[in-house]
Amino acid sequence: MGRIAAGIMHKNTALAETVRRTAYFLWENDGQPPGRSFDYWLRAKDMHLRQLAYDKWLADGTPPNRAETHWYQAARELGDK
Repeated sequence: MGRIAAGIMHKNTALAETVRRTAYFLWENDGQPPGRSFDYWLRAKDMHLRQLAYDKWLADGTPPNRAETHWYQAARELGDK
């Protein structure tokens, strides 16, 4: 599964399950190409990272010039540093 996946699995199993389900959905919709499971997992994780950063930005009142802060917070929540 890889180091990135292991980090999320260790920190938040509910989030890991959500990412896994999203990856599976994307993989199925693309015709179930063999040998690409980790690619789909990374794609799903990126989708959730983007949504989480956006949600944090909205919750903070959409401040200008603060995108980097929200990206950093979202990445930390997902297990990236």
